[in-house]
Amino acid sequence: MAKKLSIVVSGSFRRSFEGISETVRAFESLGVEVLSPKASKVINPGEEFAVLETDDTSDPQTLEQRHLDAITAADALYLYDPEGYIGDSSKMELGWAVALGKPVFCKELVADSTLKFFCGSVATPEQVKNALDSRSPLESINERSSVAVLQHYIHDMVVRRGFDKETPRDALLLFVEEVGELAKAMRKYLGLKTDQDKQERYTKLESELADVFIYLLDLANLLEISLFHALHEKEQKNEKRSWS
Repeated sequence: MAKKLSIVVSGSFRRSFEGISETVRAFESLGVEVLSPKASKVINPGEEFAVLETDDTSDPQTLEQRHLDAITAADALYLYDPEGYIGDSSKMELGWAVALGKPVFCKELVADSTLKFFCGSVATPEQVKNALDSRSPLESINERSSVAVLQHYIHDMVVRRGFDKETPRDALLLFVEEVGELAKAMRKYLGLKTDQDKQERYTKLESELADVFIYLLDLANLLEISLFHALHEKEQKNEKRSWS
């Protein structure tokens, strides 16, 4: 089953929430899940930071962080920018999406002479859905992807290719097998008893490293372990050790 597309809509809730709500409903009618915001209404009109009826807090930092987290989880960001206007929060959200390598689409060409180069293409919700549907799954990751994003990609890849019935034991055995293949590739890379040229040896080494990494991510997923948190906690302990 194909993974359901998801998106975040950004814009000035204070100035344009009615239009943003219409856009949210347009995406949902196309089968695209809108992670943030939900179709709702502003309960504090006139105040600087808009709070929605569906919000369970009025704390701006908490609400903004949730919106940023939604961008991290979403397939893309859509800027609702009538007349090309985006406010300060939307500018930060745009930067967040760009840093994550997320596709960005906008209702109109952004007016800012610099930001317009980072706002992707002008598109309707239907055009956005078509663009995302036509993407290769590999386009969801890039050199700036976090470890969490890579783990999520591997999870989806395993399901898509029909390997989701493997157990942690299966993944561990395959991981160990790939480590053996990596050792063999390293031996050849170092020039021990091989007639391959150096570029061929390097390409093989890259491939085996990738296989080891894929199975490591898969094993972490099966064990429901965040590799980032595991690394961070381990390094906190290591920093307190004496290495002399």
